[in-house]
Amino acid sequence: MLHNHNSDSVRRLIHRLRVFLKALLRHISFPLRLVQYTCRTLLRLYYGSCSIASRRRFQCIYADRHPERVAGSSQPIMIPTPSNYQPQVPSLQGPASCSCGSLLPVHALPTLSSCTLQLSSTAPANSQSQFAPSFEPFVPSDVMRYDKAPSINPDTNKYESLEPLTREFLDVHQQVGGTWHTSIHPEGALYFHDHIRGIYTDSNLQYRGPRCKIDPCVDKVLALMPSGLQLERDKIELVVQLARNQKTGAEICRYYFVDHDKHLLFWLHELSTAKLYCGVQGVDKLSHIKYAVEHLYWQHCELYPNANILCARLFKELKEVVVHASAETITTDVSLSPFDGDELSKILDLIDRLKENVDGVYSICVIARFMRYFTRAKFFNFCGLPTARLDADQTVYKKKKKNKLVLVLSWAFNVAMFGAPQSHMEELRRVWVDRSINSPRWKNFNSKLSNEWSSITIYSTVMVAVDVSFLAVPSVSILGSDSVTIISTYLSIFCIVGSLVVSLFLTRQSRMYGQESADTAVQFLKKMTGSAFGTKAVAIVHGLPYAMLLWGMLYFMLAFSYQVFTSTPTLTLATSGAACGLVALFTLWLIYAARDFHVSTRLLGWLETLRASICKARSKTRTQPDIP
Repeated sequence: MLHNHNSDSVRRLIHRLRVFLKALLRHISFPLRLVQYTCRTLLRLYYGSCSIASRRRFQCIYADRHPERVAGSSQPIMIPTPSNYQPQVPSLQGPASCSCGSLLPVHALPTLSSCTLQLSSTAPANSQSQFAPSFEPFVPSDVMRYDKAPSINPDTNKYESLEPLTREFLDVHQQVGGTWHTSIHPEGALYFHDHIRGIYTDSNLQYRGPRCKIDPCVDKVLALMPSGLQLERDKIELVVQLARNQKTGAEICRYYFVDHDKHLLFWLHELSTAKLYCGVQGVDKLSHIKYAVEHLYWQHCELYPNANILCARLFKELKEVVVHASAETITTDVSLSPFDGDELSKILDLIDRLKENVDGVYSICVIARFMRYFTRAKFFNFCGLPTARLDADQTVYKKKKKNKLVLVLSWAFNVAMFGAPQSHMEELRRVWVDRSINSPRWKNFNSKLSNEWSSITIYSTVMVAVDVSFLAVPSVSILGSDSVTIISTYLSIFCIVGSLVVSLFLTRQSRMYGQESADTAVQFLKKMTGSAFGTKAVAIVHGLPYAMLLWGMLYFMLAFSYQVFTSTPTLTLATSGAACGLVALFTLWLIYAARDFHVSTRLLGWLETLRASICKARSKTRTQPDIP
């Protein structure tokens, strides 16, 4: 009976579930049909409007009683043509050639990626009006060569085998056609060069779309040039680049001109100087800006090496610059050279090997790269100005008044950290001068810091073992948790572990940024010095491992001394006290002698000044006549 009762209840439940689902479907089906009908109606309206717009764009224009087509649409309406109408098709230049003024037969379907159709004398104006980008000056560092997105599919393998007697390995896309030719940079990058007019671009002209846009851009840029200035091969050249505005998404044409005779770049529109100064402040002379523009010129020569440049003169100039920098590095510690002595020796070896082939493309890239570094150093050091920087640690900016609160806090941190921030501040001032970095000094500075932090890590490890062993001593372990010995030992362990952690973190950070380029180091230090303390914040952070290690040692000495002097006999106390006092005396004397600020010397100086002022006042009173 129980089994039958359970089966009946299950049947009733299933029946009710079916009734519920039928009712639910009956109520839901109507809204679903309504949504389907609405979407279908909207799609019909959308496609109807698209077809009307395409018909308007692809309308018929009658000129000389012949119907002609204007402006390509992907689905044009076929217009009947008279029997005597014969469209002419000129021959194409190569399989990959493209001409925006070429004629196509009427039955050919134009595509959006192809060139604009032109079948009448009025068509060229319409085709040129379709692509009218705005012009924007740019610099060689903005050339889109090193920041391209990856586009190679690793799963594709088009050529499973090679045909017999294959001796030519040229792709179809490499045949650009016209005056454009493909060029390969010594680094391996592909760029395009119009060798007749002297124009360069990194835009990929292997595809038809960029090819049909680059020539109108060049023509419009050249039309903006003054009448007395024109392109001249190996003297005045042009670099263009097709891009998109990041805000509006509109197509723009970037450009800059190159003057090889003056080693400069120039533009036809205003250029923001923020792209030239590289963070250098206080630039107010055109003679100073010239070095920034010349730095861009050498960067251009490195990106687009021209084999027709007179390399013999540049080679001689570079050799003289490197020899002078080597002599300066040997004879002084404040050299302004962007390279250290070892690097300059290697550069001289490379220059000696370049004598055999000075006019090659590879040699031009080498010369341009080194000249770029030396020219940028001239700009950073205000070369040619009355206030030029002549030493690596010399500042050229006026000192600003510092906040008194910041000075007081900095002094307090320096005292609490046993003078570590002050010593690191002096080293940092020799490297981070006027918010710029000398690369050799930066590397030497980081190597010193790494050695210091590595040694502190060893000392911290030893001190942690000493503290733990001291807690395991029977006479110490029986003490209560409120004992001075236990509390001081705990504080010592905390300080030493903190020193160990901070030193490990700073060592890792130094390895990451210490051997990087000067530009990366500048960005890192700008982040670190962005607070109100400025460079003092970096000095405080660098001095933390040393300060915490010393505090850990002091707390350990406090715990050990308290344990010794509170539970020992009189004889042991006298002997240990005398030895401890003697060690403390010699330690304090050594610290006092090594200090930069000597109280006795300053006190004697003040006394001498006071004595001189008193004597001067007495002499004045003696020479004054008596008033009756």
